[in-house]
Amino acid sequence: MKTDLVEQIKDRLDIVEFIRHYVPGLKRAGKTYKACCPFHQEKTPSFTCSSEKGLFYCFGCQEGGDIIAFLMKIENLSFKEALERLADLAGIEYQSNQPLSGEEQLRANVRQVLNFAREHYHKNFMSRAGEHARTYVKSRNLTKETCEHFELGLSGAQGVLTAAAKQAGFADSTLKEAGLCIQTDYGLREYFRNRLMFPIWNQRGDTVGFGGRILGEGDPKYLNSPETILFTKSHVLYGLNFAGPAIRKAGRAVLLEGYMDVIGCHQAGVEYTVAPLGTSLTEEHAKLLKRYTQNVVVLFDPDEAGLKAALRGALILVEQGIFVKVASLPDGLDPDEYIAQYGKEKFESILDNAQELITFHLRRLLDAHPGPLSAQDKTQIVTELTQTIAKQPDAIVRREWVKQVAENLGLEEPLVMQRLTQIMRSQTRFTPFQAGPKPAVVHADETALAPAPEEELLAWLLKSPQHMVLCEALTERDFSSPRLWQLFQTLVSVHQQNPQAADITDLILAAVPAQRNEVAKLALLQTPNDFDPARDIAACAAKLEQAGIHKELQAVTRQMKTYGTGQVPPEVFQAYMQLQRKLKKYRS
Repeated sequence: MKTDLVEQIKDRLDIVEFIRHYVPGLKRAGKTYKACCPFHQEKTPSFTCSSEKGLFYCFGCQEGGDIIAFLMKIENLSFKEALERLADLAGIEYQSNQPLSGEEQLRANVRQVLNFAREHYHKNFMSRAGEHARTYVKSRNLTKETCEHFELGLSGAQGVLTAAAKQAGFADSTLKEAGLCIQTDYGLREYFRNRLMFPIWNQRGDTVGFGGRILGEGDPKYLNSPETILFTKSHVLYGLNFAGPAIRKAGRAVLLEGYMDVIGCHQAGVEYTVAPLGTSLTEEHAKLLKRYTQNVVVLFDPDEAGLKAALRGALILVEQGIFVKVASLPDGLDPDEYIAQYGKEKFESILDNAQELITFHLRRLLDAHPGPLSAQDKTQIVTELTQTIAKQPDAIVRREWVKQVAENLGLEEPLVMQRLTQIMRSQTRFTPFQAGPKPAVVHADETALAPAPEEELLAWLLKSPQHMVLCEALTERDFSSPRLWQLFQTLVSVHQQNPQAADITDLILAAVPAQRNEVAKLALLQTPNDFDPARDIAACAAKLEQAGIHKELQAVTRQMKTYGTGQVPPEVFQAYMQLQRKLKKYRS
């Protein structure tokens, strides 16, 4: 049943079109599509996917597999969660009779109680008890329809949510795991009390947490849910679940500061706006935005803190290959205030006239140096600007930025380029340590270091399994990679069981799911322009057999040296001569 469902999903969903929603930069390269990998930072595209094969593979980080593996990786989903989501997308009914694992059950429980809390808070907001909260949002120009669309809520006094949740059958442990309650010396205490509540959805529209604004005096003004099994602040952008289609349609995203900014802009029709959750922009935020667009406008507060935050966030976006512009609003108004006062057209005009990042940074530095610039001033400015330019992965944009800096500072372009080269070399030599997951250890016997003929042979056999007979003489001796020898044996076995199958890739993936990365890589290896299956498979097999004979000959030679002169047993000498004759066959 599961296999049938997987096949139906793969038949109905094109992996290239599906991945394009996450990697808009996919471009055709022969029979496949290529782009910079969404799973690791790179400047040269090494991520490949194929509609024909239904597979993806990154030749940089060695991550690969089918459409299900891609969704699991990019959305951090379990197999069941990915299968359910893809089945829904493909219009296939999916009902799993398999019991949930411990983690899957926990995630399901947390998701249910968060949905319950969202409905509870919203009901409270719309009731008589929420009149003061509704008065506040009305003063911020929000309509009833907008409040309902974003499901604004109100948390009550201590114990109100807890009592309702217990009555609905939720355990204290689930409330704690969801970040709705914390355990104190005085018992269970609700995390949010007497606050205007903003449900936080991830990009898929799942409720993962809450933001709460104090109504009246008190600190902190805004409070976000603690991190849970479903919620990591640095991985979520507020409003993205609503903004996604508008971002793709507009071809750009606008990065704002907070909840009310996003809600006010969406209400006015500027729906391609999102915001981080009260934290600095992170690399994960940038990767998330890049799934929707390569153009982002950063809208910042014009004070010193806002300027620094805008520059810091813009550089993180640039490093991920996003083209960034920077804008600010006059009169110190917040976006929701400005758009309510001046309207959508004037707001979008400011966005349309946003400055390129290098122009923004250059203006900021020149404003800090009023009057004629000394040689020392120019040196300091060029040094700082080239650090920004060095973050830009696009060589053409880097060249244009160098030209702009040189012209504005009255310098020769080669001087600026020389300083940029020095900066980039120093960054390459001395990359600062960054905390993060350790890279996977790749052992010498694994595919990444396997000799090319072994990989080529398996790749060509995946494409033309009918020529498997040309490899029947190969033995384990001929493979230096145990993993690829095992994969070769699987190919032979699967072909014997399915001799009429023209493409056995899916059958191999089903037979050895633990080797999906290797299979994806081999299936997506490009064939030479003059590829001849029979000729090239025979040539690869011959190379491997010859390498195996060499290996065995070296072992026999070492064995012969352990005997004294004239003491070599006849059977050992005969084996030596037989191997020499086999090698002679390849030389002739």
